[in-house]
Amino acid sequence: VYTDDTIKAAKADRAKLNKFVDALEGKRTEIRKKLLEPDELFGQQVKELTGIVQRAIKNIDGQAKDYEERQRKEKLDKVREFYEENIQDLAEYLPWERVMKPEYGNASKTMKSIKEEIMALIQKVAEGLAILNEVDSPYARDMKEVFLKTYDIGTAMAERNRLEVAEQKRKEYEAEMARRKAEQEARRKAATQAVAAAGRKMEEKELAPAPKEAIETVQDPVYVLDFRVHATEKQLDDLKYFLRSNGIRFEPVPKQ
Repeated sequence: VYTDDTIKAAKADRAKLNKFVDALEGKRTEIRKKLLEPDELFGQQVKELTGIVQRAIKNIDGQAKDYEERQRKEKLDKVREFYEENIQDLAEYLPWERVMKPEYGNASKTMKSIKEEIMALIQKVAEGLAILNEVDSPYARDMKEVFLKTYDIGTAMAERNRLEVAEQKRKEYEAEMARRKAEQEARRKAATQAVAAAGRKMEEKELAPAPKEAIETVQDPVYVLDFRVHATEKQLDDLKYFLRSNGIRFEPVPKQ
């Protein structure tokens, strides 16, 4: 325990202790570094060795891939050669691009199975075209187009059925439209004739002489009245029209 009188000594002791801690830490670091030197060296050696091995692996991988690609190309060349030997005059309808499959280049795919697939497809196309060439239908061309897209004769036949049904519906629709148009025209014609007949009857009725009836006429007394009118020219014309329309005779007032 330090007192106020010994505080100076306390600071000196603190400094000594700090130096001791620093020295202790430094020694620990020094010893640790020496202990880790073998591990660092080993790690560097492992890294260099790993790099050498990785380069070797990469080199082997490149050679293996090159070999596999050459094998694949050689196999596909043989497959195409087989195709060209057997396609004959069907190349237009069954081109190489429609026959070749990427899997044909795989080592796991045998040439025997590939040849069987190609021959089956060639036979399928030949038989389908032979059937379509015998089809007597206005839709033979459409059927052939569908077949060459799918190489499925069933789909081609279904296309003919679809087109025949569509054509039948079109004809029925046109017949129905023609029937409705004929009915509308008949109704319009009948209405026109009815109007014309009614018009003729009205004309005949108007032109027919009305039956004479005995009319008792009563002669009203006629009066003469002189008067002066103040009006515009138009009003005078209207007045004349009124008098004439009602059978009233008028004349100038005689001078006296």
